[in-house]
Amino acid sequence: MNKNNYDENISLSFLLDEIKALVFFLFKNKHKIVLFTSCILFFTISYNYLINPTYYARTTFVLDNNSESSMGDLSSIASLAGINASSFIDASSLFQIDNIQELYRSDKMIRKALMSKVNESKNNLSLIELLVKSEKSEKKWKNLGVDLNKLNSNKIFSRLEDSLTKDVINSIKKNYLLVDKPSRKTTILEIGFNHKSEKLAKNFNHNLVKIVNQFYNETKTLKTGSNLKILQRQSDSVKNILDTSIMILAEIDQRIPNPNPITKVSLVPYQKAMIDVQANSAIYQELLKQLELAKVTHRNKTPLIQIIDEPIYPLENSRWKLFKTLIYGLCFGFVFSILLLSIRRAFKPS
Repeated sequence: MNKNNYDENISLSFLLDEIKALVFFLFKNKHKIVLFTSCILFFTISYNYLINPTYYARTTFVLDNNSESSMGDLSSIASLAGINASSFIDASSLFQIDNIQELYRSDKMIRKALMSKVNESKNNLSLIELLVKSEKSEKKWKNLGVDLNKLNSNKIFSRLEDSLTKDVINSIKKNYLLVDKPSRKTTILEIGFNHKSEKLAKNFNHNLVKIVNQFYNETKTLKTGSNLKILQRQSDSVKNILDTSIMILAEIDQRIPNPNPITKVSLVPYQKAMIDVQANSAIYQELLKQLELAKVTHRNKTPLIQIIDEPIYPLENSRWKLFKTLIYGLCFGFVFSILLLSIRRAFKPS
């Protein structure tokens, strides 16, 4: 037992001696530690400010969704966006928040955004032109005989153009686009786009949100909007007929101001015109009621999309702030220099 204690004391004493020797060695080589740390710090600062940062454009919005549509409506509308309705979770809801996320990831919406124009472009560039140029793959498209200037949402794409555009869309979904719901308890949705081009990141994010939300609004109110237009046309038509019948009644009244009640034949035109006015008036009043009800229904069906945050210049980017760069550079340089000197000492012949 005493021997074991003795061995432990020797081991502890040896360890303390080694630590002291290492500290003395590092202190002796402090100028090398300072020099190496300074080099690492300089390299970190240079690298951070010389490389092209990745910019991040982010839009968040709240969706107030009143969904009362059937699965049939859901399937037909989802097919317009090229989405498989069978993958939707809630069949009784038209574009619930989870399904809207899929709409943002759909090829059709991304393609429309790519064909849209860059807002601050003087050359009327489309987003796909800006993306291809920023990716330095413009020469590849040109060699294949594809003119980026002629690509637009109204054009019928060739097989080659479809293939190249599909590759761009897949790259966007894989590398650049973020569609996220920060909290499961809320209906807040975050749409993000990151890219080395600040202009592209901001414009693509802005245009995609605008296109998808507009498509969502139009689709959500498609049926009620159609009914509203039909009722408006019917009420306008009946109003014109009513105005005409009133004019005819007024002309008859003016032509025969005091018809002889004994001669019943003389009363027929007036009575007929009066019946027309009363009938058309009743129809018009009923149509007005239906029209007002349709307007209320249309307003209730119109979703409320409230933008919380939208991208503005300058965008968030991956470049570290100066203070963070200094801390990281100093810590990494100091630890790495100590580790390097310690390894050198360990393998140095005695």
